[in-house]
Amino acid sequence: MRLAVLWILLLASLQPLLIDTDYSELSEDFNISLSENSGVEVISEVEPNDSNTTGQDVYPGDVVRGTVDMWNDKRDWYSVWLEPGQTLLLTLSHASGDGVSMSVWDEENTHWGSSNPAKTRDTIFLGEDETEVGGVYSVSINATMTEAGGGAYVLEIDAGYVVNWYSPEIGWNVASEVYDAKGNTMYTSSLSSYQFAQASTTNLQTAPVWTTGDYWNFSVTMPTFFGITYDEYHHMEVTGVETVAGKECYRVSIEGKATLTMSLMGMETKTIDEESGVACYTKDTLSLVHENISSSNVIETSSDFNMMSTSGRSCTDDWGDPDEDCDGVSDDWDDCPGTAPGAEVDAFGCSDAQNGGGGSGGGDDDTDGDGIPDSSDACPNEASNAQNDADNDGCPDDDSSGDGDGSGNDGGDGSDGGNADADGDGVIDDDDSCPNTPMGESVDFFGCSDNQNGGGDGSGNGGGDGSGGGDFGGGGIDLGCIPNGADINQKTVISSDLTYNNGMNHFNFPISEGTVWSESAVGQGTVSLSVELGGCELFSEQLDGSGALPLNYRHMGQDSFTVDQTTVSANGIQVFAGREGNNDWATPDFTILPSVPDNVARMGLPFAAWINVVGFNEFDSTVNMSGSVNSANAPLLSVDQMLSIDELGAVVVDTMNLSSGEYELTITGTYNNIDRSVVVPFTVDNDPDFEILTLDPWIVLPGGVEWVVPTPIFIEPVNGFGADVTVGVTVPNGVTAELDFARGSAPFMAVLTLTVPANLSGGDYTVVVTGTSGDTVRSDELTISITTLPEFSLEIENREQLITNGQMSISGVIDAHNGLDLSLGGVLDVLVEPYNEALLESAVISWGTIDSNGDLPFTVTFSVDDNIPRNEYTVQLNVVSLDGGIAHAASVAFVTESSTLDGTAEAASQSSVATGDTAQHDGTDTSAQNIPEGDDDEVTDSNSDDGSDSESKSSNTGLIVGGTIGVLLIAAVVGVVVLRGRGSNVPGKDFSQQAWGEQAAMMPNQTGYQQPSVPVMQQQYAQPQQMIQQPMQPVVQQPTQPVVQQPTQPVAQAPPAPQPLAPMQPTTVADYTGLPPGGQYDQSTGHTIYIQADGVRWQMNADGSFYRLN
Repeated sequence: MRLAVLWILLLASLQPLLIDTDYSELSEDFNISLSENSGVEVISEVEPNDSNTTGQDVYPGDVVRGTVDMWNDKRDWYSVWLEPGQTLLLTLSHASGDGVSMSVWDEENTHWGSSNPAKTRDTIFLGEDETEVGGVYSVSINATMTEAGGGAYVLEIDAGYVVNWYSPEIGWNVASEVYDAKGNTMYTSSLSSYQFAQASTTNLQTAPVWTTGDYWNFSVTMPTFFGITYDEYHHMEVTGVETVAGKECYRVSIEGKATLTMSLMGMETKTIDEESGVACYTKDTLSLVHENISSSNVIETSSDFNMMSTSGRSCTDDWGDPDEDCDGVSDDWDDCPGTAPGAEVDAFGCSDAQNGGGGSGGGDDDTDGDGIPDSSDACPNEASNAQNDADNDGCPDDDSSGDGDGSGNDGGDGSDGGNADADGDGVIDDDDSCPNTPMGESVDFFGCSDNQNGGGDGSGNGGGDGSGGGDFGGGGIDLGCIPNGADINQKTVISSDLTYNNGMNHFNFPISEGTVWSESAVGQGTVSLSVELGGCELFSEQLDGSGALPLNYRHMGQDSFTVDQTTVSANGIQVFAGREGNNDWATPDFTILPSVPDNVARMGLPFAAWINVVGFNEFDSTVNMSGSVNSANAPLLSVDQMLSIDELGAVVVDTMNLSSGEYELTITGTYNNIDRSVVVPFTVDNDPDFEILTLDPWIVLPGGVEWVVPTPIFIEPVNGFGADVTVGVTVPNGVTAELDFARGSAPFMAVLTLTVPANLSGGDYTVVVTGTSGDTVRSDELTISITTLPEFSLEIENREQLITNGQMSISGVIDAHNGLDLSLGGVLDVLVEPYNEALLESAVISWGTIDSNGDLPFTVTFSVDDNIPRNEYTVQLNVVSLDGGIAHAASVAFVTESSTLDGTAEAASQSSVATGDTAQHDGTDTSAQNIPEGDDDEVTDSNSDDGSDSESKSSNTGLIVGGTIGVLLIAAVVGVVVLRGRGSNVPGKDFSQQAWGEQAAMMPNQTGYQQPSVPVMQQQYAQPQQMIQQPMQPVVQQPTQPVVQQPTQPVAQAPPAPQPLAPMQPTTVADYTGLPPGGQYDQSTGHTIYIQADGVRWQMNADGSFYRLN
């Protein structure tokens, strides 16, 4: 119906669709460029678009490319303008290895959905209900989990459209089909009858010739279901020829009506759309050049319970229930629903006259003989006639007594029931809100004149029963038109008188399949809107002209239709409201989406870019991939791949012979002589350097317990660096630390042992580690979080291992804290840096059994042979628990040599560890050198925390822990399926080993149960030990001065076997007094562990007993 088009015109006046965007303002640093081949124009994001108030304007049919990251560009916002009821389909594609999602809101900030960041391609669909108001919809693209060089995405924006089927035999459209954004038919308007005089001489080459009297009648079919029926017809008839805006056009009269009826539980609602007027279509293209049309939308509601009466009188009682005769008794309880106005009634809603009493009249008698029965006569003792009783209430309108009931005010015979009217305005005092109205002033139903309604507080002047006008307190209300409480019918009227100088909705003759074009018509004239409710006009607005209406068209193929038992051929014309000039919105096409985990290649190692082919507009073909580098010394290790839609591929560059500098990798996809290219910049760094790596970047601990936590620091050489590096540590106030080695030739590992007191306040604490070699300073940091939330930590053994042929294993334990339930399952993913597919694919994960403390042991075993290059590898273990979606990571170093292992590393002194305001560290190497010194104040109890400290008192633990819930699927799906799936072509590879679940069921805690060996967070090589006396109770005392020992053998060798157990040594003891003497206690794992001098370990149960672990 034209009502929808008129809505568009009106809203276009308020919010023009055409917004000029200067794409020359694109950031010059944007890393991905497209080739200039013809095809779908892929729009690049324009910054700033980081908030919903600066969202980039995009339109249905657009394809947008952009990037987000977790650090500097967490969100990109886009604004999409939709017509009322225009459905919307958003498709987001992002690179493998990243977690990128989208969310959508309307103008009222209603959130309509979010995509799954774990899916590399996901959609959000908004139907008619979600878009019924139209306007601007805001779309945000969110960086949930991105890699260093990742975060690339493509956003496709599709909306509903119309297909008109033009038939030259008919001279007009034989049908119109409305589709949603998914391509599903919503409804169809079909030609039911027509008259076209020039049918035999019309073809697809030129416009038809219309003759006065030609007409076309349309009807709309929709399925009937659940009490909903729909009926529509539309009539067009040629009435003559005229000239508008210098163009000859056919004048056409238009009439139409559509009725939507919904019946539910006795309530029936009808929505009726009607239109009428004239339009003029140009002779050469049948484009609309003028329209003068009025369209109305009426919503009528009725009920079988007579709650929606539209009679002349209608009120509600004190409870808001309908009271048709306004006697103060609701219709549900009124035995006499037709009580005369002003008559006093009893509790059942009946007046004396209706009850048969009250003087000489009653029942159906007519005491005064005026033809109105006493039961309905407001003046049963005074005759009235048609000349003096315009309202037919039985009272003469010019009643001289002024009381309106014919009895005067003399007390009479009581026939008026005592209904006095002191001011003689026709409203009895009991019902008169203004009982002292001046003589001669007209009053409303409540007995108030215009003067009385226009001032005061609405309370009248008192008198009568003292009720005044309190129900309408505030005065100033224009009671000239009060919406009828029982009439909730609503009517909206839109009238347009517009001229389109260049025409609108023009046909493109000759009609040929595949032709595309667009237009943006501006209407000159007026558009008016009015809204009525209950018979009163609530709103009206008139606008001069209409804003631009960008429409895009495409000629489709042919189809057959039957009209009046005659089959005719028609050509489809697809109409789509989108960005002006977007003539390729329907063309099948593709683009390339790269993902770069690390855009810096070091040590001569390869540079890799992962790639996806993203298709749109139903493109589903295979693309041939190729690549090139802007240097002759950089051969490609993988090239000439064939990728299908959303399939993952890679282009790898050999950087061994490249000097340090900036380079560009061009990746090209080719299909059917069409090329699509992206340019990916990368950096080659082959200069010697080193890195500081904290292998436990985030340590989470329950509060209220003293913790002694060893954590490794790895000094990693880059590009053959082999000089000495000096390590220094700065800890926050309240945390003490000891470092075993402070200087050595890279690579080497130092162990930092942190002591966290029991009274340390909940929050996050930063530890900063620096390495210095000459003038070069590198740094890293780790975070200690003290929390009461359910959490877990990772204990890893053998943090530094010599890489040798054979089996290499990493043993660890997932320690549950504060009630975290590991039995719900989770996942462990392994990453190797620098990436080595053979080493990664050899990883085998073995799960132990969850012990009585809720902790889960595991082992990761690698198979190493001569085919694996001897480099320094960092093996990162990423663990996600299903309980809470919590994620943590820890790393192990595989090295070819180490000054720690060969005994050349230098022991640290007390000066290697300092205390400072680590909250000032901003993550840069420069900042790490200039941390202000802290004081040595004792840590206060967390209960006395006044929130005045800096970092320790401003915890973001809740944010970090809570935020991991949202990335659970990302880590579990993207991490497991994608990152490890990059080598998924290995035959027989079993990826289910990465998840734990039922196989790690809780074991019972019972006396005599011997648990398997549980590793603790200590290195196999010697490190500071806490030598303590055996206490009277198993508690941790303050450590004495640490004793540092040099390692005697590399960690890759098997440690000395523990001494054989005495033949009669028990597996459990009742309490600590039964433990062998000479050992020490360790609570660094959150459990009380007693370690004998010979290495045998015992763990304390909840009842104070101990059981032997090994």
